[in-house]
Amino acid sequence: MFAIVFKNLFARKTRTFLCILTVLAGVFLVGITIMMNTWMYTVMTNELGKYMGKVYVQQSGSGYPPIDSSLPETVADDLLSQPNLGINVAESTPLLFLRVERGMMPFLQAKVMVIGVPVGSETVLLDDTEAVTGVNHFDTEAGSDIAILGEDLAQTLAASLGGEIQINNHSLKVIGILEKSAMATVNISAVVPLDTAQHIFARDGQISALLLTLKDVLQTDQMAAVIQGLYPSLEVSTQADMLQEAQKVMRTPLMYMSTMGITGVIVAVIMIMSTMLMAVTERTREIGTLRALGAQRGKIVGMVVLESIFLALFGLPLAVGFVYAMSMVTQATSPSLELIILISLFTVVAAIIGGLYPAWRAARVDPLEALRYE
Repeated sequence: MFAIVFKNLFARKTRTFLCILTVLAGVFLVGITIMMNTWMYTVMTNELGKYMGKVYVQQSGSGYPPIDSSLPETVADDLLSQPNLGINVAESTPLLFLRVERGMMPFLQAKVMVIGVPVGSETVLLDDTEAVTGVNHFDTEAGSDIAILGEDLAQTLAASLGGEIQINNHSLKVIGILEKSAMATVNISAVVPLDTAQHIFARDGQISALLLTLKDVLQTDQMAAVIQGLYPSLEVSTQADMLQEAQKVMRTPLMYMSTMGITGVIVAVIMIMSTMLMAVTERTREIGTLRALGAQRGKIVGMVVLESIFLALFGLPLAVGFVYAMSMVTQATSPSLELIILISLFTVVAAIIGGLYPAWRAARVDPLEALRYE
């Protein structure tokens, strides 16, 4: 049977090649969809996992990271000076988020960012993220035009410790390069003193958000409600609120990516079905001869379905390779073994679905009629 299958596959090389290309595209769409959806959800949960027991104050409707939020710095001063809110002032800080370069895809807000943090409050943002080289805190002896780079940004700019980078036509000296952080925004950002960030982007006296750490983490929801009452025009969020909002924001791109994957599967199934129907029609006489020689209907069905599976699997290694390449371009997580297995199962299922109808047609061929077929 295998000899017949391979002979039939290469009997029409051009058609087989075009079918493999179509299946490859479909499998690639499925793989990249699953990978990107998993990656986006992982990034989102890792990012927001750092805000357990914290309260985030920003302009209403700004999303996360709050690049589009703009608040007077006096709001931060006012909140941090109120003794009855149970705020751990030492572990709280205003932040300024600025986008330098847009992301490659609509659901990626930025490829390069600047995060402004007051001198002395760096650890509130960076938490336990250590520096691979240099320092993870501002060294004021180096001046105010300094930057600590996230791992991804350092690679993007090919920056090194002690060198200079250009941000909005302004030179900043690199005093530290961080290790990989669980926070994606830190990985793509240059962390600079708040005053410097405000000056470079002409945002003097403005911040994007205020990150508050409470003395009693069990009172997070209650304190968030109190702060919301004090500032009804602002958006006051806990970690749970931010996660819920992020899931809403992610819903559209996730649906878009999923639709692409489903479309890829449908196209692959239709192409396999079309190719196998043409092959069955062209080999009516051959199939009739096999039936006349005693081949059972099940064997004919198995032969056609097996041919469909081989047709689909030929493009699988290339599709997986393209998914790997796409993950490198988007800086997403590389495909896991589980993802490769899942892509393979999708491919086999698509091949079986695409081959069932042509196989059924082939099994119904009447031997006597087929032998007279030209």
